[in-house]
Amino acid sequence: MTREENYIEHALHVGEGLTGLSLERLGFEPRMEDLTEDQRSRLNADDLAWIGSITPERRDRSLFQAKLLAGALWEASAVLIDQLFEDLDALRNLDRIDRQDIANTFVLSGLPARPADKYDVRFAQQFLVTTADMTGALTRGWTRPACVAQELALRCLFDQVEVVQDLYSLDLADGWRGVLEQHMLEDTDSEMLYQNAMDGFEGDIELNMQLGLAPMKVQDWFEPFNDASVPPFVR
Repeated sequence: MTREENYIEHALHVGEGLTGLSLERLGFEPRMEDLTEDQRSRLNADDLAWIGSITPERRDRSLFQAKLLAGALWEASAVLIDQLFEDLDALRNLDRIDRQDIANTFVLSGLPARPADKYDVRFAQQFLVTTADMTGALTRGWTRPACVAQELALRCLFDQVEVVQDLYSLDLADGWRGVLEQHMLEDTDSEMLYQNAMDGFEGDIELNMQLGLAPMKVQDWFEPFNDASVPPFVR
């Protein structure tokens, strides 16, 4: 058995523990009998036609790929937390932290670059805790991110899944990332933090109100959305 085959077998096994997301949310294309009565009642004519068009072979493939994605998410979440511990340890050993130090980290380097000078030890601690809280929802039952930091952590998680996919040549479904973003994010407003053309929008109160954005300054990233809650440590 090849290294890739061993990993696939492992991923399928550990993926069984990822109980916070249904296989349908991971891309499984179900049969009518797989749906609940409530789900069936909400189907329109196009939905019924789509379900009827799915061949057994395509359905089996979607089931395999959904289970493989569950395993990749499980593995990526563990690697993500481990690497955040390494990032934190590296920053603690520095007398002074600059942008180049952040660029050399495993995970923090994947956060928006503009406020990187604010990524100190305390920030790394907060981000680690809020990321651990977010990944815990993969098993206890998924709830959408509770703050901007968790939205960014979810992006980091997807980036890590891509690393795992490339490293082990995983046959994940095309467009799996878009499917997960649709089911796991409320919106993608935090993506604006990565766009050079939007430089400075975080401080434009009028623009933020017009667009209905949550506060996006780095000091607001750990503030909970509306009725959401975050771990006390990050507050």
